[in-house]
Amino acid sequence: MEADIITGRTFGKNEADALFQEGTVFDKCVFGGGTFTALLLHGIILLDCRFTGCDFSLSAFANTAMDGVTFSGCKMSGTSFGEKNSTHRLSASFTECIFDNAVFLHITADAVFRQCRMHDTAFESCNLKGVLFDACDMQGSSFTDNDLRNADFLTSFGFTIDPETNRLNGARFSQSSLPGLLAKYRIKIENP
Repeated sequence: MEADIITGRTFGKNEADALFQEGTVFDKCVFGGGTFTALLLHGIILLDCRFTGCDFSLSAFANTAMDGVTFSGCKMSGTSFGEKNSTHRLSASFTECIFDNAVFLHITADAVFRQCRMHDTAFESCNLKGVLFDACDMQGSSFTDNDLRNADFLTSFGFTIDPETNRLNGARFSQSSLPGLLAKYRIKIENP
């Protein structure tokens, strides 16, 4: 089956959902205000695309490649990125997106998360080397068996990371994030 290649198109609200078929390549496309809830986005390739104000809640990006993709003001609650026994590449920038209850599984990310809300989001078996989490509200988010070397959490808060099950060499954290790094030890951190 030959892949459909869609280049340089602009899609308004709900104009593209039927096009998200396995093997479709979107190159330099712009998506605005689309509702793509509960979709299985399997085998899609996104190159230098921009999504603004789109809703991907409860969708699954399975075996989907992203390179140079930007998401701004998108809702991705309950969305899953990646799948077990597979590795997916995610080169993307997310600004002011909502990832509540999202799952990142077995992905390799070259990503920036800016001012995102990521409540109860799970990161499992991901390569997140050098990823920037800038001013993200990560209340209840957890990290299990990830490579977080040189990742930057300096301005983000609310997460729990087990230093024994994640690689943290060179990762940056603020002092206020110590409780999330030491949670499993039940240590009380107090100011005198």
